[in-house]
Amino acid sequence: MNKTTFKFFLVISLGLGMSGCGKSFEVSTYEVPTDIASDVNSGQGTGDISFTGELGSNLDPVLDPQFSMLSNGIKLGNISVKGKKLSLTRGTGSAFTSSLKNDYQNLKKATQTDVNHKVQWTLMDLSSHQVVAKSLSSNRKLFGASSSKIYVGSAFVEKQNAVLSSSQMQLMADMLVVSSNVAWTNLQTQIGDGNADKGRERIQNFTQKMGYMRTRGYQGSWGKIHGNELIPDEAVETLYDLYHNAFTGAAIVWKLMHTCRTGASRGLKYIPSNIYVGGKTGTYDGPTENPETGATYNVAIRNHLLVFYVGGRQYGLAILSNSGTDQSAALLAGGLIREYGGIQ
Repeated sequence: MNKTTFKFFLVISLGLGMSGCGKSFEVSTYEVPTDIASDVNSGQGTGDISFTGELGSNLDPVLDPQFSMLSNGIKLGNISVKGKKLSLTRGTGSAFTSSLKNDYQNLKKATQTDVNHKVQWTLMDLSSHQVVAKSLSSNRKLFGASSSKIYVGSAFVEKQNAVLSSSQMQLMADMLVVSSNVAWTNLQTQIGDGNADKGRERIQNFTQKMGYMRTRGYQGSWGKIHGNELIPDEAVETLYDLYHNAFTGAAIVWKLMHTCRTGASRGLKYIPSNIYVGGKTGTYDGPTENPETGATYNVAIRNHLLVFYVGGRQYGLAILSNSGTDQSAALLAGGLIREYGGIQ
């Protein structure tokens, strides 16, 4: 990678929950080019097609003209979810007014001074592996909701050695693009060779092996151990590993994240419409187990994990929030991309 290029990830968690990532908001998107390697297999047909190998190390839609192409020549644009072919997601482009900038500054200050604030976040430079900024309690566990699906997807592609049938690729796309819960539980069971609990165990083994020591990336409970618990500081490490292809198949998850259709009223809201954004949201309203105490409590989760490339740098942002409003993630993403990415 060019030494002047930096990658950053922002993970936003706005609430706790185990359901899907909420309403499937359509966002302003850029259609995946259809003129690249048009003579290769389209990925459509009656038989299974294997997806093999890694997809590269400099994975960004701006820098990589082949970003929309999988390693075996299959184009993302030839994969359909809910009747619509995949396309690269961009920011929604809503105006970030002076009043909103003040709201951002107030929210940022509150999250960096109140140890019990309901919104926690971490921003990392993924090239230098340096945290740029974070909230005061960014090492606190919060309910992941559907943001945890990136861990199920990651454990699955590694187990498959990045060789996916067309039906398995469809499940991956359904889970990461529109946050299908059916695909989520199906893939977790496949990780366990037909046993959901074995799948949970193997997902836990994967996160431990990768160094996400306090993360529980599986859906449901594994015995008496509650799952779906994330930490902003460890979530950005996950995004770092996805970017750097730290495990077999990481690039498949990374590329599908760039076609996610949810989050238009969250992290995407104030990001300019000419900026590509990858990510995964998580939404849940209701009772769950407090990851810090084990007690049952009610939450209103509005999470968003985001990756975006601006000003020659790639950012990763992890926001976990129990705020009950999409605006928390929207303000943080819109403000941080301007403060640290130089966007006006």
